Amino acid sequence: MPNHLPALIFDLDGTLTDSKPGILGCLQKVIDARGLGDQGPLDRFIGPPVEDWVVDLLPNGDKDQHAALAREYRACYDREGWCNNSVFPGVRQMLIELRNQGFPLYLCTSKQHHFAVRILDAFELLSPFDAVYGDKAEYESHSKADLLNRLLNEQSLDRGNVWMIGDRSFDIDAAHANGVRCLAAGWGYGHAEECEQADAIAATPADVAALVLPKSMMQAG
Repeated sequence: MPNHLPALIFDLDGTLTDSKPGILGCLQKVIDARGLGDQGPLDRFIGPPVEDWVVDLLPNGDKDQHAALAREYRACYDREGWCNNSVFPGVRQMLIELRNQGFPLYLCTSKQHHFAVRILDAFELLSPFDAVYGDKAEYESHSKADLLNRLLNEQSLDRGNVWMIGDRSFDIDAAHANGVRCLAAGWGYGHAEECEQADAIAATPADVAALVLPKSMMQAG
């Protein structure tokens, strides 16, 4: 592959797939089963690792209680949540075109690795990616920044020639913490003020290629 093209690292939820119905559906079931009351809008739980938001739901809980809540949510997601999902319009064609142009493609998600692979495989989106990085229970840290750092190191990527593409502030913060540029997926779940923190914003998947293409190549074209 041409080494002058930047490596593109995609988020999953809210960037490639509209997973909101499955995530919030299972989250609401867990909240109801636990009698946790009205938690207000649940969109804030889309993006951060489960290990983070269980603390939000059980602020006075201990480590074992947090782990139990995470297991309950993941059991629901394993049964039904993962497939209550759809690919955003234009995403499939975007990935095909980026791969055909020679961009190295990777995926980095706070979702557990086995769920991410299952979803990509079900929607036939797995083949364009060189590697998929999801969270794993055995990791000491579950932060997006640390997971991205793992990907960058293990894949020996030049951080000056990488774009992270995601829809939430968690993606943008993780990218910048690792010295990587971030392209906000404007079609996702992020609010306008979140996207403004990114280095560039793509309104649609069709806009991604032009925004990440090196200026020298655009001038040459």
